[in-house]
Amino acid sequence: MKTKLVSEVLSLDNQLRQRILERSRELFFRYGYSRLSMDEIAEDLGTSKATLYRYFPDKEALLRTVIEKTSEQVLSTLRSISADDKLSVRDKLSGFLTFLSHFMSGLSRELIQDLRSRLPEVWGELEAFRREKIFPIISEVVAEGVAMKEIRSDLDGRLFLEMFFFLAQEFMNPDWLVTNDYAPSELLNSIIRIVFYGIFIDDRLSQTRKTRNHIKDRKNAKKKSGN
Repeated sequence: MKTKLVSEVLSLDNQLRQRILERSRELFFRYGYSRLSMDEIAEDLGTSKATLYRYFPDKEALLRTVIEKTSEQVLSTLRSISADDKLSVRDKLSGFLTFLSHFMSGLSRELIQDLRSRLPEVWGELEAFRREKIFPIISEVVAEGVAMKEIRSDLDGRLFLEMFFFLAQEFMNPDWLVTNDYAPSELLNSIIRIVFYGIFIDDRLSQTRKTRNHIKDRKNAKKKSGN
């Protein structure tokens, strides 16, 4: 009986901690780090500040735990996509980018600015996570695409990924985002379109349009001659 009671208490304790993390993530992602206080987080959760401090010693510790749990979820999703044998390489890369774009849509400019300016150590840890965890997963799929002749073998796949992540990182500069009025997700989508699909119209698409225009011109000419 005593063991069951202890188990129930621990379960409730874990549920509360999880609820704090989930709601704090929403708040941090929406408002950033500096604009939020532990008082405001506690009020939003409908609990006391003392309860928050029972689980997390300060606001930075709370944010770090949120980032740690979020990173684990990101990594799990990317690994799941990579391991799906039913997906082609193109579909896997598309799945990676779709997921990352959706994830980025929850990030505010304020949080990125706070991380880079107020918590540079945390920002550095995120960069390390990108290089050491995310990058190898995507690199492996690119290599798979080259081996299966789905991706051009004359291109350096690693350089391609370096370019993609470099552009994403550079343009995530808060000053640039604010000046150009871009949301992080919009920026990532634009980079994806340019890097993956280029800026030129595909030759086949261009030829199809020319053919359609030619047929349309001939029909219009016949109508005019008939009149």
